[in-house]
Amino acid sequence: APFELPTSVAWWPDSLGGRLAIVDTRRGSLHVLSPEGEVIEERTPDGLRYPYLAGLRADTVVLHNRGERRLDFVVGDRSVRRIPLEQDYGTALATGDGLWAKQAVENDTYLARLDADGTVGVAYPLPQPYWRHVGFLRVWGDSLLSLSGYRPVVDVLPLGAPAGAAPDTLALVGFDSPQLVRSYQFLIDEVDEPPLLTPSAVPLGDRLFVLNIRYDAIRIDVYGRGGRLQRALVLPAADLLADVFPVDLAVREVGGALHIAVVLQHPGGFLDPARGRVAMLAWEGGTEPSALPLPASPSP
Repeated sequence: APFELPTSVAWWPDSLGGRLAIVDTRRGSLHVLSPEGEVIEERTPDGLRYPYLAGLRADTVVLHNRGERRLDFVVGDRSVRRIPLEQDYGTALATGDGLWAKQAVENDTYLARLDADGTVGVAYPLPQPYWRHVGFLRVWGDSLLSLSGYRPVVDVLPLGAPAGAAPDTLALVGFDSPQLVRSYQFLIDEVDEPPLLTPSAVPLGDRLFVLNIRYDAIRIDVYGRGGRLQRALVLPAADLLADVFPVDLAVREVGGALHIAVVLQHPGGFLDPARGRVAMLAWEGGTEPSALPLPASPSP
């Protein structure tokens, strides 16, 4: 696919053709793919600088235009509405009836429910350390999920929570990774940087699909509402992952099967051009996974 640095992906509803929206942050473009993975079109609205996908509203794509510090509402190949933002937020989300943002920097870490003009309506402080909160925002039923790429946990905040409310922390019980040792070493100051464990997760129904970084396989862990691992979906893909790594996923149900799109990227370097791919996967075995026998103790 003609990507430089794809970063975010989502399925359009079946009523709109069930297509796939993929944002290329480096190129400043929006790619539309068919359900079979064929590239249909590339949209390049004016004024996009380092965009990320912030949500889909019917036929409107909402982009977090980080280089311009605003939200762009894109229909077709043009921005029909632009909302300036007060801060250079790390991530933003447009739901059907609301706007959310997250700031995760040292000494200034919080969730914000934004008013229609982009100003902060209600703020929810998040505890330090700030790196613990770096990750996407999602909506799961009546709750906002604040993902953490560097710890196997999810912060959960009711959408109607009053100002100052503290999110609950949902531990992903049963999470496993070869990088947990290095993660622990970072917590005790033996290494300088935490390893990336879970770059993305998306809810579907009563399940949360978590992208679990592996270097020889695409692995997606399936959790229930209580945060307990139900199943691990694994595709051995050492050749595919030789020069890219997964950064985001989108999941939908089609006729009793699950269709999963995984975006992979290679940031590149001075003599190494950036590039990206999309893996189109299907899980046909069932939409009701059986529970695995796991210990009740929380993940490390």
